[in-house]
Amino acid sequence: MDFSIAILMNTWLPLVVAALVQASFALGVSMLTLLSGHLLSIEKSSARVHRLSASYIFGFFLAILSSVIGSMYILSHLDFASSDKFWAVLAGMAVGIGATVVLFYYRWDKRGTELWLPRRAATYLHGRTKATRSGFEAFVLGVGAVVAELVFLAVPIIIAANLLLGLKGLTQILSVIIYTFITIIPLLALFFFNARGRRISLFVKWREKNKKFLQVAAGALLIILGFYLLTYKTLGG
Repeated sequence: MDFSIAILMNTWLPLVVAALVQASFALGVSMLTLLSGHLLSIEKSSARVHRLSASYIFGFFLAILSSVIGSMYILSHLDFASSDKFWAVLAGMAVGIGATVVLFYYRWDKRGTELWLPRRAATYLHGRTKATRSGFEAFVLGVGAVVAELVFLAVPIIIAANLLLGLKGLTQILSVIIYTFITIIPLLALFFFNARGRRISLFVKWREKNKKFLQVAAGALLIILGFYLLTYKTLGG
């Protein structure tokens, strides 16, 4: 794998930041937390809880992987995808979405903080998660978590796909896998947290306490990524 300074600055660094941005979003973890906590509350066996959680994570992973590979395929057929103007558009979109995340990712009301999702969508996902009983349902739920949040995930995914197109052969394949793996680290952390018999409530309390920080971190990273791309991809930094 090529780790030259130019590759590190122009590809690896923004690629890792894009993956961290995706890992910072809350919907996927929130749904897995709800799924795990609900299953434990109805006294399902630990093995069954872990199996359904693993199915959910696999669905989430596959949805991200498919989105990245699909974006790479589409971008590879667009002549302007590597142009300065296209990178400038992506940089601008990253800054815009980052600001939106900081301002609107959570909404505040009498019941506290809630995700940006429309109430009907949030109610449906909440009910669907609590009704999940099989591995296939958990898998579909994992895919659905990615689809539901594509309004925020699309930009870092497209940025990552365009960066990955600059790599070749085995390096590109490994980079796609590494990128996707980074995006699911919070889900894996929750899975192992569960597997070791730790109380889900501790994880929930930690996320609740740091909700604002995680929101600002995700938005700020996306804004920084946008300005970074503008500098290195369009201004020849």
